[in-house]
Formats: sequence, C-alpha cells, structure tokens
Amino acid sequence: MSAGAGAGAFPSWVLLEPFILRRDRASTFPDETMAPISFSGTTSCGDNFFLAFHLVDPPGISSLYAHLPAFGKNEVPVAFLSTHRHLALLRVATLDYHDHLTQDLFVFDASASDVSRCLLHLPVCMEPPFDYNRLDGSLRRRRRHPRIAQPRLMAVKSMGILSRQDGEFAVAEMNFYMPMDTLFADICLFRSSANKWTYMRVPVLHSGDHALDTQQLCFWVTSSVVPVGRWLCWIDYYRGILFCDLFAKPNPTVSYLRLPVDEFPKTNNRSRTCRWMYRCVSAVDDGNVVKFVDVARSDDIGYGALRPGAGFTITCHTLMLDGVDKWDKETMGSVVWHKDWTVTSDELWSANPPELLPREAPTFPQVNIDRPHVVHFLLTEFGYVMKKMWVVAIDMSTGKVESCSQYLNGRDDIGTDREKLTDWRSICPMPFLPCEFTKYLHFPM
Repeated sequence: MSAGAGAGAFPSWVLLEPFILRRDRASTFPDETMAPISFSGTTSCGDNFFLAFHLVDPPGISSLYAHLPAFGKNEVPVAFLSTHRHLALLRVATLDYHDHLTQDLFVFDASASDVSRCLLHLPVCMEPPFDYNRLDGSLRRRRRHPRIAQPRLMAVKSMGILSRQDGEFAVAEMNFYMPMDTLFADICLFRSSANKWTYMRVPVLHSGDHALDTQQLCFWVTSSVVPVGRWLCWIDYYRGILFCDLFAKPNPTVSYLRLPVDEFPKTNNRSRTCRWMYRCVSAVDDGNVVKFVDVARSDDIGYGALRPGAGFTITCHTLMLDGVDKWDKETMGSVVWHKDWTVTSDELWSANPPELLPREAPTFPQVNIDRPHVVHFLLTEFGYVMKKMWVVAIDMSTGKVESCSQYLNGRDDIGTDREKLTDWRSICPMPFLPCEFTKYLHFPM
C-alpha cells in the first residue's frame, strides 16, 4: 500500500462509485497525487491485480481504479461489495478458458500500516449448498461426490461485512427459505476468529402483530445489505429490515422490523414502482440511529422522466437504537419510527431555481453521515441513451439546495475516459456506496 504526499487529510466518509474504473495502460492509471491509496493482490488462480482509491469529500464522488493486465479485456471482475468501519469487502472473479468461474473474496483493512497486512484473502468456501427439498425446515446439505467438489459461488448481492470494536469481523451471505409458514434464514458465515466458513439455518423472528408479515416475508428480495451498529441488516425496500446478530451464540439471530411504509405491495411484481431506487436506509451515530428516506412519485412511474404536472414527496423517518442490546418481541413492540420531515417537489422547486435543482425525480437518496439533515440525491435527464446526471445535496431542514454538480455529461462523454462509466450508469442505475473506512486511514509520511 502506498500513500502519496498530502495523504494525511482524508475525508471522514465518502460516496463511492460502484462501477470500477479499469485502467490497464500505465499512462491512464492514476498516480499517487490523484489516487493516494493503492494496493495489490493475487487471486487463487495466480492472477495479479492492482487497485487504487480516488477519495474526495461528499458531495463529490470517489472512485476505485483497477489495473488488470491478466484479465480479459471486456471483463470488470472486481466488485466493491460492502464496508463497515475500517474494513471493506471486495470480490475478484476469474473466468478461465473453459468458462469456469473462480470467485475470490478479499477484506481491505484501512487501518493497517503494513502493506503486507492491508489485504486479507479469505479462504475459499467448499461447503455444498443447502437442500431445499425438505419441508420441515430442518437443515441438510446436498451430498457431493468427493472428486467433483467445487468452491461455492456466493450471491454477492446478499453479502456484507460486519466489524466489531475488538477487531473481530464477520462476512455473511444470507438467503431465505419458507417451507410452510415460517421464514428461515440460511446463513453462510465466515468469522475471522475461526478463519473458516460455517452454515446454519435459523428462524426469522417477527412480532406477529401484523397478519400480513408472514405472507409478505415469503416474497422477500434483498435490495441492500447495511451494517447498523452491532447488526448486519438485510433490507427489502418494499417490506422491511432483517437485523442479524452474526456474533450471537450459539448461532446468529435474525429479527424482522417493518419499514414505516403505508402499505405492502399487493403483488410481488417489482417492475413498476422500482422502490429500491427511491428509498434508502442509512446508519448514523455509529449505528445508534437509523434514517429511512422515501421519495414517492405522484405519477407511479418506476424509472423515467416525470410526467407533465407530476411531482414527488420526500419523507424521512428516524429509528433510535441506543440501548437496544438484542431483538425480541418486546423490543420489536417498543421501538418506533418517528417522522422527521416531509417536503414536496413544489416546495423544493419554489425555493430553488432550476440551475440548482433540475426538475427531475430524485433517485438513490443517501443521508450525509456527518450531517444527517443533509441528503444527497442523483438526478437524471432522460431522453437520450447516454444520460446526463447531477449529484444534489439538499438541507432537508430548510429545503435549500447546498450544492448541485453535474456528474455525467451524457453524449459529451463519448470518446473520453468516462464513456464506459456514463454508458454503464445510463443502462444500469445503481446507488453510490457510503464508506467510512477513510477515517481510519493512517500511514507514515
């Protein structure tokens, strides 16, 4: 790992672009002035890779650059999956000549001062998958012939990392199984203290106060995985939050809490409203406070330009978790979401001119970790294949725009080093990743 001149002043948190910027030519890979934090690793197939962070204060967007000379030219095999405190989880995928995929998981430690210790290569998981043919909810794994055992491929969208203040960490993948009327969480778990992967199936605890809870949980689809204090949380933006205590003994516990939404979707068809693009759960105050931001469009369009005359309403709720040690039915009945504020598009547009707030529907809200009354949004101009996008920061307590900066220039990015990023974001809208590992960066100058 290297730290360039001036690397002592890093942001306390950043918004990271999930699209990895691949730069295989030495002339295009950023130097230490632009990307002061760089490190390298080697996959289980023996392929070397080099990564570097370009870090800026929000509302600026930080980036991860990759130098991948040993990988296919059309591949972007590196994925930044999750972060908590000083740790970040990355996936590097290798596709061989026989189209066999090898998946390597690495944990980046921003607090390490020794280059040999900043990147930990997790052991490969060789356990077979769960058997979902049993209707009683009991755990059984499929048998495999010893000669054809293969590494398990993780569902990276359902993975996250959780760090404890004593230095131990856990990486987990969670899937769900509902054979009868009970939802089970199938957890694939790596704990740093044991240095191995284990499997368990645990029931999901819920209050039972709502008759629809059990019915809706069978439609669960994970939208994001967010660490919240001592829990790693799996979130379905249509339904709620699953709080998982990965360090509970003898097995992790999983508890369900509803989001403060007016109603559940009437079907499992998610193609129309795209709620995952307009909602966000953020942890602030070291996980003692959870913020939920919801952007509700009046035209009921999932993703696209606002219809003429249509608008939106932004609402924020807060959940206080200070003093909550464990989740049980009593705790679920005592914690309450509190509405902080509600603001309409008419109120925002009357207080801010179009050059500060483009008249588009705000997507992918993200609460400012240091200043929770400020929310960052991504606004998109529709009508072209290569779309223009802006990052807007709004002080929700006053309804005033603090900053508005154009992030992508649409067709003007064609032929530049941002063309692939603009093309990817125009086709695959994704939220930025909030990261706090930057506050732990410390290197000798």
